[in-house]
Amino acid sequence: MKKAIKTAFVFGIFSVILISISNDVFAESTIADFVDPNKDKQYYLDRYYNEPTYKSWFDRNYPGITIEQAVGIDSEDSTMDSILNKEFIQEADATLVNQETPQTNNSEMAQMMLAIGGFGLLFGAVYGVKRKVNDNTRQISINKDTIKNKIIKPITRTNPLEILQIRLAKGEITIEEFESLEKKLKY
Repeated sequence: MKKAIKTAFVFGIFSVILISISNDVFAESTIADFVDPNKDKQYYLDRYYNEPTYKSWFDRNYPGITIEQAVGIDSEDSTMDSILNKEFIQEADATLVNQETPQTNNSEMAQMMLAIGGFGLLFGAVYGVKRKVNDNTRQISINKDTIKNKIIKPITRTNPLEILQIRLAKGEITIEEFESLEKKLKY
């Protein structure tokens, strides 16, 4: 049981380390691995905003980052700026409200990893208890056989000569009574 608890604890620590590593990887990288440097960034933006299957694939495989971050567009050069400047309001002076870059929040991932670590602890505890119960069941079976051999078997013996010998040994009958009963049993 101690080994299972240690394993679950190490798994929990490992999960927390993985979360911090994944935060660092996404924070430092500027372009995702699927981006082809020969293609225009706008190609990926158009696909993301116009193709639901592509958007679903991206959101599933790259949670915590935006498509703009994945293709390497700074927060200043956001999609909304490019759409406003190029397509809708070309002549107007459009000012954009200060947008803060979305910070990646991996609290859900951390909670999931802690839950997995908790399940590991629970599994280890259940496994240890089950193993202890199996050991106890085996010992009960051994004790039951011992009791049967020592207490019940002498009472239920069917050999009359053995019963006479036991009664003689206990002093319940005399030697003369034993010999006379033994002669009667032999005939």
